[in-house]
Amino acid sequence: MEKNYTRSGDEVLKVAHIIRVFSYGGAEVLLREFFAQPEFKENVTSDLFVLDHKKLGLKDEVTPNIRKFYNYKITHYAFLFQYIKFLRDLAKGKYDVVHIHLPAAGWLAIVAKLFCGKTQFIYSEHNLVNFYKKFNYYLSGWTYGFFDCVIYVSEEVGEVIRKVQKGWFFKTKKAVTILNGIDTNKFLSTHRSEVNPSLELTVGLVARFRPQKRVDRWVEVAAEIHKKNPGIKFIMVGDGPSDELLRQKIAEYNLVDTIKLPGKLNDTLAVYKQIDIFLLTSDFEGLPLALLEAMSCGCIPVVSNVGGIKQLDFGGVGYKFDGFNPEEIADKIVAYTTQPTTYFQQTEDARAFVIK
Repeated sequence: MEKNYTRSGDEVLKVAHIIRVFSYGGAEVLLREFFAQPEFKENVTSDLFVLDHKKLGLKDEVTPNIRKFYNYKITHYAFLFQYIKFLRDLAKGKYDVVHIHLPAAGWLAIVAKLFCGKTQFIYSEHNLVNFYKKFNYYLSGWTYGFFDCVIYVSEEVGEVIRKVQKGWFFKTKKAVTILNGIDTNKFLSTHRSEVNPSLELTVGLVARFRPQKRVDRWVEVAAEIHKKNPGIKFIMVGDGPSDELLRQKIAEYNLVDTIKLPGKLNDTLAVYKQIDIFLLTSDFEGLPLALLEAMSCGCIPVVSNVGGIKQLDFGGVGYKFDGFNPEEIADKIVAYTTQPTTYFQQTEDARAFVIK
């Protein structure tokens, strides 16, 4: 792994990336971003293996930057034969590195590791493992020791792993923390100085609507904001397992015509340009890429102080909350409509923070 790979024949690093789904979660977006980096494309040949045949929202965005894209129906009997072929490719030394994201893909890689002594297996941990469902938690814990290296996307992710380590359980041969990052040249908005926060303030979210995102709480905050200032707008971009819960809560609070739900969108940059306040009400996070993308575009963060977010010192920008108090959170957001100077300064500081 110390070798300096260049684009000359066999010297190009050959990598297989394995992930469960390829929609708009942080792990998927992170893959999309570094596949697109010129230095990465010049020095790495990438094949992407997705263990799903439906959640492929980012497929078209990454295929120009990789060699091959494979997707499977992991619950179909034919997957067994496809998996055996994959193992054979690995055993032949087709890849120098197998890079695995998230638990389900991690279990798959364990069997492959037994046949591939020379291939390096790297696992990326994007979440706080103590919040995983039990089968993910225990199966992941017993597979960690097989990986040659585990990457934590935040200090908090690594800290949780160290707390639960016991013997072989969550054992790591080598562990390294590499903070999530984004392309600040790509995620840039130049129109903030033209915004009138007293008339145009928009609260938004871009996310995969998983249970830990607590979209129900997001709607509760939106309801409080709407009571205090009906002129404030709302947009929630994405989809996922909590989509139905989200719609139920929106109907419950009579906000059907107030909160826009455009679904998942490929052009997230255009969405961030519409958002002034990035509201995140998650129970837990690793280090959310969407938050960094939003701040890079000048969105002010109002976020749960959980996971990797704890280690981010915003320096007075936005608002982090430990306990969930919808009215208090709403007050913090509504205040920007009467404090334009604060709004303009904090949008600049939000981007400066991400660049730093």
